[in-house]
Amino acid sequence: MSPLPNPFDFRRRVPGRSFIRAAWWDFCAFICFSALRICYGLRRLHRERVPKTGGVLVISNHQSFLDPMVNGVTVWDRQFTALARDSLFVGPFGWLIRSVSARPIKRSGGDLEAMRAAIAELDAGRVVILYPEGARSADGEMTEFKRGVLLLIKRSKPTVLPMGVDGTFAAWPRGRKLPLLRGKVVCSCGETLDGAQLAAMPEAEALAAMRDAVAAAFADARAERDAWSAGRRR
Repeated sequence: MSPLPNPFDFRRRVPGRSFIRAAWWDFCAFICFSALRICYGLRRLHRERVPKTGGVLVISNHQSFLDPMVNGVTVWDRQFTALARDSLFVGPFGWLIRSVSARPIKRSGGDLEAMRAAIAELDAGRVVILYPEGARSADGEMTEFKRGVLLLIKRSKPTVLPMGVDGTFAAWPRGRKLPLLRGKVVCSCGETLDGAQLAAMPEAEALAAMRDAVAAAFADARAERDAWSAGRRR
């Protein structure tokens, strides 16, 4: 699979966006990808599992501020929309993240406003990345999923792509102001889940199914990173 997407295939990759916006997103993603490869040797596993068309909800474990970049360049063929608190949308940084399709969410709006924005993106056939744990891990391990993701599943019924990330916690753990610029980072794509089937399940069962899928992808990423650190091939 090609490491870089075709910029002229933007109508499939990101429906409703112009070529210029899609090309700018690709340029910014290339900068992030290059930095992640140079600093952390980023490995992206099973990218062929990323759906080619339709609304896709990417769910992942959350170790670090680096995760959106890692998840984003792994799903790069299908440019994604990030939902960020509105206080970030100020000055040059605010312009930059808005230019790559980030959507501001008011702190007072809570999860409901974020879910409405995500539903609109998914209904337009685009990709949204969500971290169901709700916050970065304190120790690099997975925590329980919040129930907010269930509202999105029931309303939009998107294809769900689980991902697992390992190594970003070691690079930029909670409490550290700036990241280390060395390390090993792996992101693994799991098998997709049917949103309609998840929506039909009892809530506890659906939440457990999603967490299990992310946990399996996380275990795959960790096994790859452990073998890499030990100089072994899997």
